[in-house]
Amino acid sequence: MPAARRGKSMTEAHHFETFMRNYQNMVFSTAFRLVANQAEAEDISQEVFLKAYERYDQLRDSPTVGGWLKTVTTNL
Repeated sequence: MPAARRGKSMTEAHHFETFMRNYQNMVFSTAFRLVANQAEAEDISQEVFLKAYERYDQLRDSPTVGGWLKTVTTNL
């Protein structure tokens, strides 16, 4: 776990889980359209959300978070 995220409350973890659930279908469907393979799309989705977790403090209130997630998905 990155040093910046150590010691965060369970509330923060719950907020990220909610964030992830809100965007998981969009991230997965974007990845699947690109690779046409379910397992690879799942791996890409996991990597995207690991990157999002590392930057969650900046992303959670961003009005452009959907675009950021799609860009990261496309670039992986």
